[in-house]
Amino acid sequence: MADTAYPRVVSERETREWIPTCPVQIKKIRIEQAEPDGGLTLTLESLPCGDFGPVRFTADLAYQNGRRERIGGAEGLSFVTGASEPVPVPFPEAVYAQAVVRSAARKDGTLWENPEGDRGEIPPAQKVIWQTDPLYETIRQECEGVVEARYEPDEIEGAWRCACGQINLTGAKACGSCGTSRAWLTEHFDREYLEKRRAVYKAKEEKLPAVKKLRPTADRDKIKAGIIAASVLLVAVLSVLTVKVFVPSIRYNHAVRLAAEGEFDRAAGIFSSLGSFRDSKKRMSAAVYDKARSITGLDEVNMTTNAASPWFSIDENGVLSFRKDLYEKSKGGWNNFTVPDMVDGVIVRELDRNFFINCKELTVVNLSDCLEVIGEQAFYNCDLLHTVNFGKNLKTIGPRVFINCGSLETMEIPDSVESIGIRAFNNCTGLKRIVLGKGITALGDYTFALCVGLKSVTFTSPLESLGRGVFAGCTSLETFFCRFPETDWTEFEVPDDEENQIWRQPKRAFNQ
Repeated sequence: MADTAYPRVVSERETREWIPTCPVQIKKIRIEQAEPDGGLTLTLESLPCGDFGPVRFTADLAYQNGRRERIGGAEGLSFVTGASEPVPVPFPEAVYAQAVVRSAARKDGTLWENPEGDRGEIPPAQKVIWQTDPLYETIRQECEGVVEARYEPDEIEGAWRCACGQINLTGAKACGSCGTSRAWLTEHFDREYLEKRRAVYKAKEEKLPAVKKLRPTADRDKIKAGIIAASVLLVAVLSVLTVKVFVPSIRYNHAVRLAAEGEFDRAAGIFSSLGSFRDSKKRMSAAVYDKARSITGLDEVNMTTNAASPWFSIDENGVLSFRKDLYEKSKGGWNNFTVPDMVDGVIVRELDRNFFINCKELTVVNLSDCLEVIGEQAFYNCDLLHTVNFGKNLKTIGPRVFINCGSLETMEIPDSVESIGIRAFNNCTGLKRIVLGKGITALGDYTFALCVGLKSVTFTSPLESLGRGVFAGCTSLETFFCRFPETDWTEFEVPDDEENQIWRQPKRAFNQ
């Protein structure tokens, strides 16, 4: 398999958000890595909202990891309008970024400010100019050489939108993207004006040149034969155009409407059959992605296929398997491994048994928000694993999942987790602190056995049962912190064996 190409794009997000009255709109946010051992950089692409356009603006950045959890940010960074220079990303685990414009300087020296740090909003959808519009050809002819007319110009609160789709403040006389005059748009997109222009274009097309002289019979025969040949050729050309242009155009526009209506599968199927027609390949990918967002409920979906990532395979129930040997051949990294949300169009619900077993290079793993179950021994013997970013919907941590993960120091179990299997953290010698979420009301046999460095355990909900030897060999255990009143601690039967004596030794601190 070929080496990863650099610069490597970590993420690239096209944005539609806009802060009302803001004279600049951020259109794209990209994070990339220039070299295999180099750091990450961020680039913003932006457009002015009018012809008075700002030349510089400042923005606050918020960085997220592969699980879309905030990991830090930067305030008041300066950017130029257009494609900015790359700025270093201070967080090596960053995967995504969000940007909020805080101030913008116009050409005339006036300054727009956003002191409260208000975030942008997605404006109402703009009306698309479809080929089914009776005035479509007239609009195309009127706008030729002036503007790429994709939308009906309109107004939203405090701004107007150009036929190219760009937002411009009310006071702007021309579009900040294509430079089209607002007055020109108002005149040329008036329906009454367009009806008159259509009549003019139609009259020009119907006007035929007069025949000045009747030629001799022989010449007329030649002309007749030429006309017949030309007619045959015209029919052939029209047939080709019908197959190659007209029919695909109709199907393309139909697919666009289907995608807008949420019929993602049908839209993707049509775009796929259209091949390289227009931007069908890009549209197909967008339909598949929008379907994934709809299915998972996530704003951004990490999706792949077995063909693109042969180290993954998934069954119809969403159980994901992993081939470590194939992943090593890909020259992928282990310091920020992200489990995808979807593989081959199937949502990842469960990590298969022994998923990462003996992956001694693995250090940081980001689990999908779709993931519900971590299978038995999934991280068995992952010696260097020190950070696990759990997803929001995890319910089950299976038996022996983290056995011998000696580099884990702190573990916070999400409230969504309802059960932890036996020996789940057995012999995690580096583990010092663990917080159990609200869903944990029972601990199975030997859950934390031989965690010799464990000093504190925090319970968010009272336990109802305790298995054998849960804390056996936890010789450093000092305190149980309980985030509830002492009166809520329920009595339950603790197996009376020597291994459980340590359960009674540490002190308890309630409401911590």
